[in-house]
Amino acid sequence: GKEGSKPELIVTGTVLDTLTNQGLSFATLSFISPLDNQLVTGGICDDEGVFTIEKIPAGPYKLLIEYIGYAPKIVEGVKVMRDRNAKVDGVSGGTTAVGQSKLDLGVFYLSKSAEQLQEIELVEEKALIIQGIDRKIFNVGQDITSSGGTAIELMEKLPSVQVDMDGNISLRGSDQVRLYVDGKPSMLSSSELLETMPSSMIESVELITNPSAKFSPEGMAGIINIVLKKNKKAGFNGNVSATIGYPNRNNFTALVNRRSEKLNIFGSYSFMDRNGAFTSESEKHTYFTEDTFHLYQNKLGENNRLSHTFKGGIDYTPNESSSISLQGKFSPSERLNIDSVHFEGTDIEGPFEYSRLTNSKNLQSNWDVDLSGKKDWDGGLHLDFGINKSHGSKAKSNLFTETMLNIIDPGFGGYPSYEQLGNNRFNDQFESKLDFSFGNNENGKIEWGLSARTRKIDQDQFAMTDTTLIGQWIDNSHLENRFIFNDAVYAAYATYAKSFGLLSAQAGLRAEQVNTYSELVNDSSIYESDYFELYPSLHLNYKLDESSSIQASYSRRVNRPGFHSLNPFPEYSDPYNLRMGNPFLKPEFVNAVEVGFQKFAQGTTFSASVYAKDVNDMQRRYITVDSNNVSTVTYRNLNGSVDIGLEFMWSKQLTKTFNFMVSSNIYHSQMDASNLTSEYNESTFGMWTSFNAGWKKNGHKIQLSGWVSPGAEVGQGKMKTMFSTDLAYSRPVLSDKGKLTVKISDLFNTRAFGIDTHGPMFDQSFVYKRQSQFLTMSLSFNFGDQSKNGQHRKGGSRDGGDMDGGFF
Repeated sequence: GKEGSKPELIVTGTVLDTLTNQGLSFATLSFISPLDNQLVTGGICDDEGVFTIEKIPAGPYKLLIEYIGYAPKIVEGVKVMRDRNAKVDGVSGGTTAVGQSKLDLGVFYLSKSAEQLQEIELVEEKALIIQGIDRKIFNVGQDITSSGGTAIELMEKLPSVQVDMDGNISLRGSDQVRLYVDGKPSMLSSSELLETMPSSMIESVELITNPSAKFSPEGMAGIINIVLKKNKKAGFNGNVSATIGYPNRNNFTALVNRRSEKLNIFGSYSFMDRNGAFTSESEKHTYFTEDTFHLYQNKLGENNRLSHTFKGGIDYTPNESSSISLQGKFSPSERLNIDSVHFEGTDIEGPFEYSRLTNSKNLQSNWDVDLSGKKDWDGGLHLDFGINKSHGSKAKSNLFTETMLNIIDPGFGGYPSYEQLGNNRFNDQFESKLDFSFGNNENGKIEWGLSARTRKIDQDQFAMTDTTLIGQWIDNSHLENRFIFNDAVYAAYATYAKSFGLLSAQAGLRAEQVNTYSELVNDSSIYESDYFELYPSLHLNYKLDESSSIQASYSRRVNRPGFHSLNPFPEYSDPYNLRMGNPFLKPEFVNAVEVGFQKFAQGTTFSASVYAKDVNDMQRRYITVDSNNVSTVTYRNLNGSVDIGLEFMWSKQLTKTFNFMVSSNIYHSQMDASNLTSEYNESTFGMWTSFNAGWKKNGHKIQLSGWVSPGAEVGQGKMKTMFSTDLAYSRPVLSDKGKLTVKISDLFNTRAFGIDTHGPMFDQSFVYKRQSQFLTMSLSFNFGDQSKNGQHRKGGSRDGGDMDGGFF
């Protein structure tokens, strides 16, 4: 070599499987400089697992050994240099004909990764949590305290996820989160979707807190993707599960599957019937110069929910390089609700007291059809395509019966007055997308794609009269309104990913054109908004060693105002508390940054992350009270906010029989509401902690799970502390083909919601308690051919839950 250049050596060694001692043919090796973590050189094993790499400059290295399906291994402090005392090739300090010393590094062992171990029948069950580079995957089928419940109860057990009294979901304290089902965005609200879906249909849930440019930027807190069960076994097989509960909580789910080499046909049916009850109390004091008005409300009610879900599909895989899938889902549901409110208070005309009875019926149905496919070309190009059409309808009728109580003569009840309001709503959505990818992470992988989504929501509210009832009818024609909302989103994106030794990086950019049009038909008010935006993203991952890594990510995201927050017509279910939207509400944009550390050791998962969000034009609920003591809740744009948070999760298999998981999220938000009011508390602080502990032996399993949320400041008030605990026991039955589970929900009956709000001229407190303590018993049974499908086809249909199938 040239004068002053480092000597070069030939390096040899062997890579074996830890369990079988078999050589791992074609395992790859990367020699990385410890000074700057740059790749210096690399090589590949032969079919016996032996490697020989020439011309490696002398010096210290980190050695990265990788093999598909095995956990990568990083060997620190590998010294490539001649050893004077060692006999190399039988000659002391010997050299080969080309003048290079030969160095044998010995044997390296690799272990199968957790992903591969799931394919081995000997492994009893999947890990409860799998930490991906940009997401946490929760295999909720392992959580027996979720069995027999709805998807909403399952969500309450996930780290960082909170569910409010109306079934609405928040992630890390923000309700701006998008729900996906099998990788596709859902049009339904979280309560509409999750309260009609049994947990027995769900395979796993993915929390994606900082998605890449490949995903729609909607949902500032991130994306929650629900992956439904889909059988992977060959032949004809299936599963049935049934739950009975007290008070009434009945579920039934059946899944069947017929899989051959090229064709897979599957279907499922679910039925859910459940009753619930609730109570609430509120008081409000409004201060005027002359007077103080008071209002006390006591409410109690009960409801019944009935839902069916039919799902079916066909996958066709003609060859290894292509596949196509068609599937559909239909879910009708009915909800009956009756509640009574007692009002007592004072207003400008003096004291009053009356009762109001509400009977409501809600009929809902949703269907969607999905056609998707994939194609691989020999040159390395990969295509995914998808077309999705969904439709939802909702018919709601409310009958209000109001009875004024005579304070002067309490024995006289007075004649009732009646009001009847109904509304019909239709949702339509069409989405199509093309995604391409080329290359791999070692040499560089590029992904790009196009998508279009159009939506229409049409809600018609009307008053109804029924003269068969005795009493006075109130004319509600002034409450009739029809609101139509349309939007279209056209998007294009590109991302590029590459590994540089121990560092992996991915950068992306998404461009979106959005057109929105809404109309309040009754007064011909039209609202339009068109805008073009760019959404960059960056993800970095650095491997510290074979079991731990550091990630950093950045993304720009948006929260577009939804239908309810735009509809300017008041929701009329309580005359003293009106809710209405704001058609001039602007989208809020966020820049989100996250830095995290994660470690996997045998039986232990630990992850911690710090995140920050800079929000512009923040949307916020805003309460005002008028001189008639009527509160109006609407939505306004604040200047913005800066949020910071700390999140950690620790999962540990303490012994063969006992494991636990604890997670916590602490966040602080500093809002700037100076454009609206000086009375707004601009600093809020919140915390959410969940835990899960399990014991299992000889198939018997006991699990305790729960969560706690200490009281937190929220803008115009303070929320009260909430906590809840569930306990469950399961055991195998029916020759191990079945499982019996008994569960008590909300063991100590502590689950309740409370908030105190205040403004320049009012104070208001509200407490809500939903029936949350239930005893349920579930039985599930597997039937048919339970053998795994051993073929691992490259072009086989991948699960709907694999939202990207790529690097991130």
